[in-house]
Amino acid sequence: MTPSERREVAEAVAAGRRALASLEEAADALDSASNWGLFDMVLGGPISSMVKHWRLGGAREALDRARADLYAFTREVNDVSGIESLRVDVGAVASALDVLVDNPFVDLYVQKKIQDADENVQAAIAATRTVLARLEALR
Repeated sequence: MTPSERREVAEAVAAGRRALASLEEAADALDSASNWGLFDMVLGGPISSMVKHWRLGGAREALDRARADLYAFTREVNDVSGIESLRVDVGAVASALDVLVDNPFVDLYVQKKIQDADENVQAAIAATRTVLARLEALR
């Protein structure tokens, strides 16, 4: 392997590690939002709905960072797919209904959106780890 190729592999590994760290942060944020969602469904009220949506805001920010890091990673290595599916889009109407109406049907809808986002993040984590393992084997 030439020095230039080694440098490219090292850059791809570094980008992959950043992406993996961002994805794990997003997974943690989604886990927190999910826990608050469960609490909101069982014992919650308007306050727990507001906290849940505050946590969802943190998850959105973490997912934005993860998406940017994954784009940087894919510029280095074109083996990672599914970046566009990393979204938490509960929707303004559902968020408002969840806090104002606070009924179990809206809570279930929001909880499903959180679970879908978490599944996408877990798939991206697995794909990133696979590509990173291949890259590190090249070193």
